[in-house]
Amino acid sequence: MRAKKKGVSSILGTVIVLAITIALGGILYAYVNGMFNNISQVTEVNAQVELVVNPTTGEAVLQYTLSNSGTIAVNITSISVNGKTIPVSIELQPGTTVQNTTVLQGSYVAGQYYTVIISGHTATGKPLSVAENVLATDIG
Repeated sequence: MRAKKKGVSSILGTVIVLAITIALGGILYAYVNGMFNNISQVTEVNAQVELVVNPTTGEAVLQYTLSNSGTIAVNITSISVNGKTIPVSIELQPGTTVQNTTVLQGSYVAGQYYTVIISGHTATGKPLSVAENVLATDIG
């Protein structure tokens, strides 16, 4: 008397292995695609800053141009000049440029360098900071 062997046929076994392989491949693809999607978001903010001083009063005007040549939106929240913070609210979409002028309170001297720090965050919440050393020039 022979015992009947019970098992899975070779065709059904092949189909099950293929289904498991395709499912694992899909999960791996979704993981890698999400991982590289964050890498493709480029943050690049360019700043041109000029500090113009009135030599008789010592007051200064900060002229700045900010451009976003990255692939993600950026929100600028403050500009600091030698530790004095000026709150701003500027939203830079990719490919846009903003020009602005701000009057600075305090005493500034033409011919001296001042540190200007532009701070904010990206649309995804990552902090952003651009620092420039600017030579103050007089109005004349």
